[in-house]
Amino acid sequence: MAPTAVRSRVAWFSALADPVRLGILDELARSDRSPSELAARLGLTGNLLAHHVAVLERAGLVARTVSGTDRRRRWVQVLPAAFTPVAALGDAGGVIDLRDPAPPVG
Repeated sequence: MAPTAVRSRVAWFSALADPVRLGILDELARSDRSPSELAARLGLTGNLLAHHVAVLERAGLVARTVSGTDRRRRWVQVLPAAFTPVAALGDAGGVIDLRDPAPPVG
């Protein structure tokens, strides 16, 4: 397996291994939130929240976006496609294959 793929998986699992980041993901699973909403709901300072969101963003689990109507407002949203490997757990009988997908045949 390519070292890049391994590093990517390590970042993904490391990002999920922190209770604060899991709390952020729980909030974002309900709805996109502004950073100030997340900070208030989780009792975090802005700097600490920014750190945790950056870790989740580097792991490809969340994205920060700018509001289309009010360019000053920012949103944090979960990226559902990032969780496809975990969703496959139920379909794979408890076995998950997180390797890079095989190239298409043909």
